[in-house]
Amino acid sequence: MPIDAPIINSSDILEQPDLVSTIDRSGPFEARLGKIALALGGKKIGINVTVVPPQSRAFPRHYHYVNDEAFYIIAGEGTLRYGEDRHPFKEGDVIYIRAGTGIPFQLLNTSDAELRYLALSSMIPADVFYYPDSDKHGIMANGTPFHAMPSDGLDRFAKWVEADHGVGYYHNDPDAT
Repeated sequence: MPIDAPIINSSDILEQPDLVSTIDRSGPFEARLGKIALALGGKKIGINVTVVPPQSRAFPRHYHYVNDEAFYIIAGEGTLRYGEDRHPFKEGDVIYIRAGTGIPFQLLNTSDAELRYLALSSMIPADVFYYPDSDKHGIMANGTPFHAMPSDGLDRFAKWVEADHGVGYYHNDPDAT
């Protein structure tokens, strides 16, 4: 699926259905994601262009254990929820979220215009996420929530589980006593 040249326009990629994921309206969540790194053959840096309609957001508030994320605001404005704080952002701003801090974050389009941003992430092939508003964890390997990473081994693994439904290490193992 990679294109021939190492350049692509972030608006043009949104016109290529095989490179776009859509988050259909589910409450306040709605967005379109153009998979830039996938189109360019990238493997170590994830890059998406994310388009969020007015008064919406793409993802629930969460934090990562492993992968850092950065966001460059191409157009529009909104509010960053970071921990318990709220920070306004606008076109040209850069947001950097370090993994492993335990500080949940979320980008909100609080305006009446479209919000468009580049989302960049390290692509360490396994990560754990925590979503404090729904008290669940996400576990992922060999992929992101929207596509598999190129792999010569196991297929993409992704699972979301309620945080309080843990089991012991030897739970249900037939050899455990």
